[in-house]
Amino acid sequence: MILVKQVEATTSEPMTMDVSAAERELVVFCPKCKTLETLWFTNGWLMPARKFSQVNSELYHDCGSQEPCRLYQM
Repeated sequence: MILVKQVEATTSEPMTMDVSAAERELVVFCPKCKTLETLWFTNGWLMPARKFSQVNSELYHDCGSQEPCRLYQM
């Protein structure tokens, strides 16, 4: 018999769009197509990105998803 110790994963929880730092790097996950990408934000706003757009405090991927992306801080 082998004993295995279960360890909690160190994954980040989804963040809200409260990106108050002057410049911040966040990982963005699209719930529809499962795209995972690192994006930069300045003063709470998305820096120019070809496949993502920001509407108020929500971020959307250009795959056609009606659901906003999830943000993670690493």
